[in-house]
Amino acid sequence: MSPGPSRRGLFAGLGATGVAGLAAGGLAGHAVTEGTRSENPALAPAHARVRTTGGPPPALALPTPAHVHVLALDLNGEEAPEVRRAAREVLQAWDDHVPALHEEGLSGLVEGSPTQGLHPASLGVTTGVGASLLERAGLPGHRTEEMADLPSFGTDELEPEHCDGDLMLHVGAEDPVVVSSAVDHLVGLAGEHARVRWALPGFRRSTATAHDPSATPRNLMGQIDGTVNPDPAEALFDTQVRAVHGPPDLAWMDGGTYVVVRRIRMLLDAWFARGADEREAVIGRRLSDGAPLGGEHEDDLPDLAARHDDGTPVVPEHAHIRLASPEATLGARMARRSFSYDLGWQPGGRRRAGMLFTAWQADPRRGFTAVQRSLDEGGDALNDYVRHEGSALFAVPAAAPGRTHPLLDHL
Repeated sequence: MSPGPSRRGLFAGLGATGVAGLAAGGLAGHAVTEGTRSENPALAPAHARVRTTGGPPPALALPTPAHVHVLALDLNGEEAPEVRRAAREVLQAWDDHVPALHEEGLSGLVEGSPTQGLHPASLGVTTGVGASLLERAGLPGHRTEEMADLPSFGTDELEPEHCDGDLMLHVGAEDPVVVSSAVDHLVGLAGEHARVRWALPGFRRSTATAHDPSATPRNLMGQIDGTVNPDPAEALFDTQVRAVHGPPDLAWMDGGTYVVVRRIRMLLDAWFARGADEREAVIGRRLSDGAPLGGEHEDDLPDLAARHDDGTPVVPEHAHIRLASPEATLGARMARRSFSYDLGWQPGGRRRAGMLFTAWQADPRRGFTAVQRSLDEGGDALNDYVRHEGSALFAVPAAAPGRTHPLLDHL
């Protein structure tokens, strides 16, 4: 078996293209885009922006799509050979069809698809592998240390039906009909070999409705969300987001990345019952422009040492940004993609709305877990207004153009 593309090779050529050069690929990224923010993502087919150097997954592409759907599937079968066979069938089917979806959309593949008459909408599909697949398939030696189960946190209120899974599908596009149709097609390809464990659609404001399409979007709490993210132009991005695995049994994840998916319900009635100054103190940023308290601009570094005349900290001790800062987490950073979800109201008046949070990193133990532990143990003020109800961790392997999913060599 070939060990697959190296991390250095996968990132060669990104250079000054920055985040806008990230992929419109398939399984862990079949391709790297050459588009820019000036390109209309609602019209662009993926194949028009592709070069054949491999690269990061489409889920990390910018502009971030307005609509996503993230699903976890469990493979059918009780014994390890049955699970391996099911995994081979599903991964091979997705591997065969995803490139065509990126190039043609659904209209060219499915007669009578709801996407007839629609532009490709920059459809991007990313898939991931859960640790449960490797364990059930009798391949525990191929489970990397980075795939260790996430620890429990004191603020978790996790519901098993919203957690874990053997496989992940992350589908994003600028149009919800395109996303829905692609999800239906890909789940259909899994057929009798897998079943959906959980699914959550997400959205964010579209570039068409924004006064400034380049501005950082707001979440359902009205907070600017996504200000601090590692940039591929930074020297540390590679080591923060892309994994390195040399041993043969682990080489299927060399150059890949790990994603933590969290379903976070927001207690919006309680949140908006607070005054604007109280909400700013919870996050540590101004509502108006997202600047850290005491700062002038959204991108200003928070001055965590600044004090008011009475000696109290300008950024409160339990503010979200203080506890999530690199100073509090030993330098932990991750590439974050946050989307809102709104599933309406349950009987009794409980609104099911919040954040579909994804965190992409080279090692979840030094990324997501380090940050979440700081928020948990530090008494994050935001904990009073959110509930973590779902959680999953998936490995997203890198894939060079023309290669099948690297795990297929082991199944």
